[in-house]
Amino acid sequence: MKKTIILPSLLFTSLVCIFSACESASAVESDSSRRTPVVIAVEKVGPAVANISTERLISQRHVDPFFGSRSELFEQFFNEFFGQSQKQMVENPLGSGVIIDEEGYIVTNEHVVSRASKIIVRLSDGKAYEATMISSDPISDMAVLKINSPTPLPYVKMGTSRDIMIGETVVALGNPFGLENSVTTGVLSAKNRTITFNSEYGEIRYDGMIQTDALINPGNSGGPLVNIDGELIGINAAIVNQAQGIGFAIPVDKVRQTLVKLFNFRELNKVWFGAQVEEQDDASKGIKVTSVDPDSPAYKAQIKVGDYIIRIDSKDILDILDFEKYILKKNAGEKLYININRNGRELKMDIILEKAPLPPIEKLALEKLGLYVQDLTPQLAKQLNLWWVKAGVLISEVQKSSPAASVGLQSGHVIVYVGQYRINNVKELGALLKLMQKGDIWELGIVWADKYGEHQGYARINVR
Repeated sequence: MKKTIILPSLLFTSLVCIFSACESASAVESDSSRRTPVVIAVEKVGPAVANISTERLISQRHVDPFFGSRSELFEQFFNEFFGQSQKQMVENPLGSGVIIDEEGYIVTNEHVVSRASKIIVRLSDGKAYEATMISSDPISDMAVLKINSPTPLPYVKMGTSRDIMIGETVVALGNPFGLENSVTTGVLSAKNRTITFNSEYGEIRYDGMIQTDALINPGNSGGPLVNIDGELIGINAAIVNQAQGIGFAIPVDKVRQTLVKLFNFRELNKVWFGAQVEEQDDASKGIKVTSVDPDSPAYKAQIKVGDYIIRIDSKDILDILDFEKYILKKNAGEKLYININRNGRELKMDIILEKAPLPPIEKLALEKLGLYVQDLTPQLAKQLNLWWVKAGVLISEVQKSSPAASVGLQSGHVIVYVGQYRINNVKELGALLKLMQKGDIWELGIVWADKYGEHQGYARINVR
């Protein structure tokens, strides 16, 4: 009797344990099957996706006479664009971007942030940052932003578009219609597509685009297109409004080429290193020095053609983008510690950065007027809220105690007239600078924008 009572009880207990174990194993197995490669890729990339909102101030236009009288030619030029006043308003367009390194550099489409007076970036953890524009290029539709964080930021690993395969799974992430942290999946439908879009700069042709059927909606622009390994293979750029399941992305290798130009420290920070470099197929070798400018910081540090730069300070240099990004943070006068490989031997040397020398025309503008100048590019015009100025010479800095400083010229002003001549670029300004003699008085027509609107002014400057 005891056996007949005890055995069923033991049997019941054993069956319960077996059932519980099976249930637990089944749950683990189920969870494992749900964590597909797509899920893993999204987990890798999601924290690095930037949801971008911008404020654009369309302000009332003013004619500001604080420089004195205006010529009829300049007045006509200004009025061509200004007509009736416009009411102030703020827009909040939405777009996407992707963080490409732990220091907070973000890649997005130029049209997402064009003419923005304020850029807000929100990450998947809910934290929001105000971003600054580093540089942009409307022709390639690329822009670089920067956010600052006290801790390293998550970033996406750059892949390559050289080995992409028709039919492989791709994932598009972004901020479509303001719906943050959205994910769509599909396949890579085609590569090397050529598409054409109309823009305010005229018709723009994009070559070598990636086509995908992963849904790309308004707001996805600037966001990442990644492969199943979570590597960046493109930046979402465009959709075909008349069709579903047809979207386009800028391939990552083209993105990288554009970023090298957008991170150009000599143009952005006026810093001179003095060596030209090229990338190698084997990134572990560093970057190869292909030429060295005479009397440059690199020349003085005895860097030679054929050297491989493998490290700057404690930063490994794997490609030109690493090189440009690192030096962009530095200023003239700072010392860098360079590790190079020369014929199989690792050498260490110091280099002190210098201010980039001025080309002849820019040097003449500084000597005669006290102005640091550069061409007004479309992207600079947008950043300065001077979208209506298609060409001119931007004043980037004014020398203290100079003729320009004495009449109130400031950085951000754009020269559009010198005397009776319309000025479109630095080269045209240079032709007139050569005519200017010490003691001459020349009239400069200036336009600029601030929080009160767009303005014009006229300055009489004494040539030194």
